[in-house]
Amino acid sequence: MWDIKRLLNTKNKFIGIISSGFYTGKNNLIDDNVKGYFKNGGGLIIICSKRNEEQCIKYYEGHSNFSIINLFNNSRFAFIFEDSFYHNGRVDIGKLFNSIEKSLDLLKKRGATRIQIHITFDSSWNSIGNRNLKNIYGCLKKLVVEEKAGVIIRYLIEEINVKYFNYVLDNHDFILIDRTDYYECFTPSQLASQSLLLLTQSHVNEKVIEKDILKNEYLETLGEVVEGTIHDINNLLVTILGYAQFSVMLDDIEEIKEYLRIICKTASDGKNVINKVKNRIKGDYESLKNVYKFNHIINNCIDMVKHNFKTSIENGRELKLVVDLNSNGYVFVNEYDIRHAIINIVLNGIDAMKDGGVLTIRTFDIRDNIVLEISDTGIGMDEGTKSKIFKPYFTTKGSQGTGLGLSIAKKAFDKHNGRIYVESKLGEGTKFTIYLPTVSVKDNIAYI
Repeated sequence: MWDIKRLLNTKNKFIGIISSGFYTGKNNLIDDNVKGYFKNGGGLIIICSKRNEEQCIKYYEGHSNFSIINLFNNSRFAFIFEDSFYHNGRVDIGKLFNSIEKSLDLLKKRGATRIQIHITFDSSWNSIGNRNLKNIYGCLKKLVVEEKAGVIIRYLIEEINVKYFNYVLDNHDFILIDRTDYYECFTPSQLASQSLLLLTQSHVNEKVIEKDILKNEYLETLGEVVEGTIHDINNLLVTILGYAQFSVMLDDIEEIKEYLRIICKTASDGKNVINKVKNRIKGDYESLKNVYKFNHIINNCIDMVKHNFKTSIENGRELKLVVDLNSNGYVFVNEYDIRHAIINIVLNGIDAMKDGGVLTIRTFDIRDNIVLEISDTGIGMDEGTKSKIFKPYFTTKGSQGTGLGLSIAKKAFDKHNGRIYVESKLGEGTKFTIYLPTVSVKDNIAYI
């Protein structure tokens, strides 16, 4: 571990400090070094990138805790302003080092036993070419060797040109990284080695983080698939159970056969659920799509939910289903997903009519879209509830709801370039309007 204070007070070292211009606080470490330096008979030359004495004083008063005025009153202090070494908008190396030599001679005459030169390299030094920059570093190193002066260059990392980096590593005895409240010290070889190590570790960490992100996204997607699958299977079982219970109570063979057909259709949807999971994991969704007549999908939906209207009478509430199908269009969809999205909306409508009511399903065509309207005369929703109904896990049914039905429905319509809108007022019911793009049916396209 380097003794930073001792290092800064060493009289014949060439030290670089890497700092950030974003830090606007005061540098106590440099302040302490300056104070201690004067106490021990040292002299200080500050080369300032400001144009004149007034600007330099203002700058250092804002960045230091010690009084710059007191420094001016100290006989072992010299300020070299930009006006002293700038010519035609560029650093004049001859003038710069002529001013440094004069300041060194002056401080020696005033009793300075050792001298430090402080420079801040910022954007004003970027106009220097490589040859002149090499000369500046050569002259500064000569001062370190021949005059036993200590040279401290502070680099504002956001402002300096990249050409400085090689000179930093090639010329300094030590390089300090400014952590604002302490310095971290390196030799040039240590800094290069540590930088390469950190850069390599950073790339490795980035890859690890990328893998973790992908893993988390996969697990999140898998979680959504599992939750959606459980929700779908529950709906299938409710339909199967409903029609099975009806079949047990019936004597009419034809009606029983009709219910068994619906049960068989619903049970086969279980296979669709499994295929959906498999294809979702493989990322293959398009293969599950086909061309369907839209009203055919709606009729399948009605078959799967109409037992709810029959059982409602037995439960003391009268639910009426009104069907008005006027669409002649076809859609290219995953039939299972669209059907269950529609069923989820219908079931929500049924749940909203606790005291009975009318649920209306309408279809019609508008230009290149098929429009589906599902409306109920239930309790309706306020604006706050309406804004949240498509969010996963949001439910107004308490422990009886999962909050997934409408979220799943919206995702299904989104995957098919569809749009869904909702209109509702408390006590006046709710209407969902869904738009799905139509496809033209040609002779070479098989459709259902």
